[in-house]
Amino acid sequence: MTGEPAFSARPFRRRMVLLAVGVVLAAGGAATRPFSWSATVLVVVSVVVVSVLAFRARPKRISRTVRLRRGVAVWSTLLVTASVWEVYAFARQPDWRRPSEVHPTLSTLLDPALEQWPLRFVGWLVWLGVGWWLVSR
Repeated sequence: MTGEPAFSARPFRRRMVLLAVGVVLAAGGAATRPFSWSATVLVVVSVVVVSVLAFRARPKRISRTVRLRRGVAVWSTLLVTASVWEVYAFARQPDWRRPSEVHPTLSTLLDPALEQWPLRFVGWLVWLGVGWWLVSR
């Protein structure tokens, strides 16, 4: 009796299932053509599923401090600004199915770096990982 908690297979299995789903989703996303409807559907489904899971989770109580309020204000401003720019650039494109050089979205700017399948796969993994990290905190 060392006082250490016993190893539980349940959280380990859950993490492995989430990791497997993420890898399969990243492979599927990397296999789609950029700016296609299938890529858009994968993004929307991923965002909806992770958002539902995040809203169902019980958040921990965090003490409200001046530092926390400032951080929330700064990050909220950055997020809203980036979102407005993204929506504006997307809405101003002449054809929503093709990227525009005049009104580039973040996807358009990253597309040259993610042209090859292995880099697209890594890009999807990074996007999914960062998204999961953001909603699971």
